[in-house]
Amino acid sequence: MGNVDLDSTYEKMYVYEEEIKDSISIKTQLIFTAIFILISTTVYLARFLDFSIKPDIAYVIAFLVCLVVITAAFSTYFNFRAFSGSEFNRMPYASRVQEYYEEQIQYNIDAEQYNSAVEPDDAIEYIDPKKETEAFISRTYINCATHNALINEERSRWVFKALAGFLLACIPLAIASLLFVVFDMDTSSPRKNLSIKDSYVGGEISSLRNQLATSSNSDVIADLEKRTIILESIVRKKEEIQLSDSKKPSNTEQQPKPQAPVKPSAPPSRMMYDDVNGGSNRSLKNEK
Repeated sequence: MGNVDLDSTYEKMYVYEEEIKDSISIKTQLIFTAIFILISTTVYLARFLDFSIKPDIAYVIAFLVCLVVITAAFSTYFNFRAFSGSEFNRMPYASRVQEYYEEQIQYNIDAEQYNSAVEPDDAIEYIDPKKETEAFISRTYINCATHNALINEERSRWVFKALAGFLLACIPLAIASLLFVVFDMDTSSPRKNLSIKDSYVGGEISSLRNQLATSSNSDVIADLEKRTIILESIVRKKEEIQLSDSKKPSNTEQQPKPQAPVKPSAPPSRMMYDDVNGGSNRSLKNEK
C-alpha cells in the first residue's frame, strides 16, 4: 500500500470518529428526552396518588416512585457525563497549513543564501516542502483520530450506563403504573363515589319540602293570590297607557330643529416601511 493510500486511510479514520461523536451526541439527547418523559409520568403518579382507600398499596407505589427517581437521577448523571466535558482534537486551519508550507519554502531560500556564504562542509540540507507538509497532515490525522477514538470509547461507556439506568428505572415505574391502574389509586378518577356535603343546598331542600307540605293545606289562599296578581297587572297596564298618552306632544307644539351633519374628514396616511425593522427607510410613507 502506498503512502497516498495511507494518508487517505488516516483521513477516513478521522472522519469516522467525527461521525461517531455526532452519533453519541444524538443518543444522549434522546436519552434526556426519554428521562424527561419518565419523570413526568412519575410525577403524575406521585401527585394523584390516593392514600385514603388502600394505604398499603399507596405506600408500595410511593416506594416504587422513590426508586424510579433515584435510578433516573443516576441515569441523568451518566448521560450528562457522556453529553459534555469531552475535548476532541481537530485538524488545524487550512490557512495555518498553507502558512507552514510557505515557511518551508522561505527556509530553502534562506538555506541557499547561507550555503553560498559558507564552506561546503558547513552547508545545511534542503527540505521538500510538499513532502514535509504531507507528512505533517498524516501525523495530525493519526493523532486526532487516536485521541478522538479514546474519547468516543469513554463516552460510549457513559451512554451505556445511562441507558442501563433508564431501563432499570422503567421496571419499578411499570409496576407502580400497573398497581395505580388496577387498584384505581387516582384521586381524580370519575369512578370513585366522592361524598360531597353542601349545608346550604341541604337547607334549601328542607325548606322547599316544608313549603310543599304547607301549600297543600292552603289551595284557596293560593288561588286568591293568583287572582290578585292578575288584577294588579291589569291596573298597572292601564296606568302605563294613560301615562304614555299624556307624554305625546301636541300638534301645536314646535318641533326642535335637528342638528346639522358634520362633514367627514379624510383618513390619515398609512406609514409603511420597506423592510421589517425599518432600517434607513423608516421615514418613507405610501402615497395617500
